[in-house]
Order: sequence, then structure tokens, then C-alpha cells
Amino acid sequence: MKYLTLPAILLLAFGCASAPDGVKDDPSYANDIQPLFNTSCAACHSGASPAAGYDLASRAGALGPGTDTIPNVVAGQPDSSELQRRLDDGTMPPSGRWDSVKVHTVRNWIARGAKDN
Repeated sequence: MKYLTLPAILLLAFGCASAPDGVKDDPSYANDIQPLFNTSCAACHSGASPAAGYDLASRAGALGPGTDTIPNVVAGQPDSSELQRRLDDGTMPPSGRWDSVKVHTVRNWIARGAKDN
């Protein structure tokens, strides 16, 4: 019997923690991300004085720094993105935690480079 290597063991152990059904591997900003922001975020995070300086009315605004200079979205790095941290811990949106499909959709968009597609 052959022994499993550490990477194979880790893949088996954590492979089950994949995204839920319904999450696109490469979400479209226009079709998948902006509608989420419009529905749940734009009331506070848009206009002349968006909350914390994070303007989610556009992709450019989503990629910009807030008033605290912490990057809202770091393309390719969801775990370094303030937006993703707040979605993961449920502090945003304040109206209630998003379901895992929405959270993972944003995560995949950021992980794939936060493209304008």
C-alpha cells in the first residue's frame, strides 16, 4: 500500500470545504456582483458621502480605499480584502448576513482578479 503525501492528505481533508452549489467559478461583475451590491450595499455605500468611504456603486469604487485607507477589494486576494472579511464575519450588510452562495460568489470574483466582466 502506498502512503499518501501531505498535500494529498490536505486535499482530502479540506476538499470538502468547497463553495456551495450555485456559485459561479468566474462570476461576472455586471451580472453577478453589481446586482448584489445594488440590492444590499448601495443604500449606504454610494452617493456623495458613501459610508466609510467605500463606494460600491461601481467597480472602480469597490476597488478604491475607504476613509481608513484599508483596501476594500484587493484583486486576487479575498483574504486581504476588507469587503470579504466583513462578508465572512457577517458584519456587512447590517441588514443581515448573506447566504453562503452570495459570500462565495464575491470571494470567487475577488480571487479571479475582481475583473470588470
